[in-house]
This record gives sequence, structure tokens and C-alpha cells, in this order.
Amino acid sequence: MVSVQPKWTDIVDWLLPRARSRSVANYAARLLVAASAYIIWQERNARIFKNQMRPPEVISEIILNTVRYKLMGAKVRKTAKVQRLLGEWKIGSNIISDDGG
Repeated sequence: MVSVQPKWTDIVDWLLPRARSRSVANYAARLLVAASAYIIWQERNARIFKNQMRPPEVISEIILNTVRYKLMGAKVRKTAKVQRLLGEWKIGSNIISDDGG
């Protein structure tokens, strides 16, 4: 998603053709968008209803950790691409739960 402009329509246009892909990179991209929408929605509700506010750095770290934890629990094949992606997310290769297929 490095080449995608930070506009909602561009992100959705990029994701639509990849929606059914089983690629771990596309899975991570879908997780990232879903986690971002959910955490931002939670932050919005906290600001409106509880008068609580977190700095953007904290919100982005929560989003990244949420995606990282979901990737840790995913059953993926041990391939070079998967290991490279997990390395980019700072996830050790010993965490990989190989689906064997």
C-alpha cells in the first residue's frame, strides 16, 4: 500500500481488486484498513461521549499493534514473502503458525 494516496477513495479502489486475494500482503492491507476504521471510530466515540482524547501517535501505535497481533495469530505458510512481510511488521519467524498446505 506504499503507492496508495492517503485518500479514502484511493484506498478502497486499491483494495477492491484484492478483496478475495489470499496473499498475506493483501490480508495485512485489509487488516490495516479495518483496524484503522475501528480504532478511529472508537476514538471518535471516546471524544464525543467520554470527553477523552489520545494523541495521534498513540492511536497510530494502537492500530499497528492491533494489526501486528492479528498477523501473529494468522495461519500462514512459511514462505520467503511471508517471512519478509512479518519481518517488516517486526514479528519473529518463530511465531508463524504454518498451515502446512
